[in-house]
Amino acid sequence: QMLVDNGLGAFITDKELSKCFGSWKGHLQNKRKNNVGLALRWEAGLAGMEALSSVPEEDRRILSDEWAASVKNMVDDNEYLDTFCVERTIVSIRIAKQISKGSDWLSMNEARDLFRWMSMDISNIIPNATSSEEEALSTLAYIGQPVSVSEHYAIVRIALGVESLLSYSSDNVGTLREDELTVRKLGAIAKYFDVLKGSGL
Repeated sequence: QMLVDNGLGAFITDKELSKCFGSWKGHLQNKRKNNVGLALRWEAGLAGMEALSSVPEEDRRILSDEWAASVKNMVDDNEYLDTFCVERTIVSIRIAKQISKGSDWLSMNEARDLFRWMSMDISNIIPNATSSEEEALSTLAYIGQPVSVSEHYAIVRIALGVESLLSYSSDNVGTLREDELTVRKLGAIAKYFDVLKGSGL
């Protein structure tokens, strides 16, 4: 049932399966069908590789490390946020509940709410927000989906993609300004989490 065209069959074909999934191959074999999604991901990936080819590898490493250190500092300066780990161009973040870091952290279900709110203008829900918080809450920010790393909490991620790396290499101040707004919005959502949840948004 899950291997039909409106299930996993919409995402993979027998050509992408490893040998350990041999029993699935018969259900996904269709010589007339190709994985269009995979082809599009490769197309986007190759375009990104081509764009980055003008930046020497050592420069990419230096820029990536510099960016990650800057974002980590922003996160750790916010009383509601904590850097869970940094893996190259991915900064993983725990979000505190209400009081401050060191208290309980947002669960997976709560992190899903936060993830959804990050891509919305939610400034009108918080009438007593400061001007700085209002600016952050009105900003549409796109982050990595939440990941459950414990029975008790989940993390979200800010990542440096190809376009962001190219932007950072030419305008690091402007790029970090966008990341700063994202970090501030994470902190503001944590601060007003109960209000946002109670709004039914």
